[in-house]
Amino acid sequence: MKRWIVVVLLGAGCSGKPPVSPGEGSAGAGAGGTPTGTSCEAMRPKVEQIYRAEPRGREPAQAAEAVADNTTMVMNDCRKAPDKVTACIAEATNVRDLEARCLAPLDDEGTEGDSVAR
Repeated sequence: MKRWIVVVLLGAGCSGKPPVSPGEGSAGAGAGGTPTGTSCEAMRPKVEQIYRAEPRGREPAQAAEAVADNTTMVMNDCRKAPDKVTACIAEATNVRDLEARCLAPLDDEGTEGDSVAR
């Protein structure tokens, strides 16, 4: 019986999610539609909104896939330098601004360069 209590207590403390820092809270939107918190995941809704607003002339299924792919690309860069990238995302207003200022530049071969968030 004691083993189960220990396992249950240990399992309750290991949710697999990182602890939430003060001020991070949920990834909801604050005043004016700006995401609250400073984590990359808190910025996901804004990134998705920026990519959805970009007219690409695609069918809805293709547009949804493009938004998902581009959001994943931004989240990957954000995880590499969260402080710089989240601040940059918070200020970005369109795709061009987001990609030019916040993401690692691509080299001539289309792969990521060395720097993030210029």
